[in-house]
Amino acid sequence: MGSLLSLLRGGSGGHSGGLSRSSRETQASARFAKQFNEFIFNLGDVRNAQYVEENFPEGNRILRVGLELLERVSAYNDGSNEVRMAISQPTQENEEAAWRKVGPSVALLRECFEFAQSVDLMQNAFAFDALKASIPAIQNDFSYYRRTLSRSAQTQDADIARYIIPHDVSNQMSLFYAYHNPMVRTVIDSATKFAQESGNQQIVLDCLSALAAGSASTVKHARADSAKSERMCMLVLVTCCILYDWISPKGVSDAQSGIDAKAALDLVSERTLVDSTPADKVLRANCRTLR
Repeated sequence: MGSLLSLLRGGSGGHSGGLSRSSRETQASARFAKQFNEFIFNLGDVRNAQYVEENFPEGNRILRVGLELLERVSAYNDGSNEVRMAISQPTQENEEAAWRKVGPSVALLRECFEFAQSVDLMQNAFAFDALKASIPAIQNDFSYYRRTLSRSAQTQDADIARYIIPHDVSNQMSLFYAYHNPMVRTVIDSATKFAQESGNQQIVLDCLSALAAGSASTVKHARADSAKSERMCMLVLVTCCILYDWISPKGVSDAQSGIDAKAALDLVSERTLVDSTPADKVLRANCRTLR
């Protein structure tokens, strides 16, 4: 976000001294959209991936961690049978069996929770929330875990004790997973907090508008060099709409919005964003005013 703000603040090569702030920001947004289009056109060039890996090692590492977590969640090993048995026949043996099954899953959910608190990656957020929606056992396993946490915390069984989570952490996780879109919600909260506390709310909104315009234009006029590049543009467009909707007091659907929400919705309506999930469904599900 910092680099985008710098670009929008940057003026036009020192020749905009007589222009109003509004005019300077308009020129900056147009220039940014042009640069964005040029970037998308060359997105498939292998040198881009090499450049990111060499110059942004931490960002590259975070992306890899996120993908690894997504792979593990997609192979989620639920404890439905064991939990059902422990509830219907609540013996110590059945409860311990359920915990041995649920424990590793909750440990994975904790990793995802901690990952969400430390990074703002909407791409991983969309994918994780789609997986959560498709795996009811995630919520069921964690609910059982929390119900029996106090009792299981007294165990002498090392295999069970290793999965005991402090109550304050389990409470935070419970609030996190209560959302239908926990990962996306975390990114939204982080972006909204930044925009409000930095005093750069309008600049952030202008930046999102420019990104949305560039990505929408690339998709609409088929300028992407590959299906992967086009999908990335769709991701950027949907992300910008969602963040704009929460950061702007009036939302993305307002008549004065810097993003044409209806046009964006029409553009993404027949495309998929995450697996087989329609992009317009992802957009509507995560927006505040766009329904």
